[in-house]
Amino acid sequence: MIHQHNETVNWERMSMEEILSVAIADEEHARDYYKRAAGLAADVHTQRMLMHLSEMEQGHADQLQKELDELLLQRGLEDGMVD
Repeated sequence: MIHQHNETVNWERMSMEEILSVAIADEEHARDYYKRAAGLAADVHTQRMLMHLSEMEQGHADQLQKELDELLLQRGLEDGMVD
């Protein structure tokens, strides 16, 4: 599969941490895209809609980051239990 940034992604070999990291980067890329577009929009309604979309993408990135943080915390707890 080709990722949106023209990188080949082998999903079968990616860890959950890597998948979440790629997803966060994608959401941040979309956020920035909408924010830039809002800055170029001619009318206020379009600017507001694009900023709303940008904020939604930030919310997605934040949620994915929480999932990643929880995954890393859980791994750390499991590693600590093994030691």
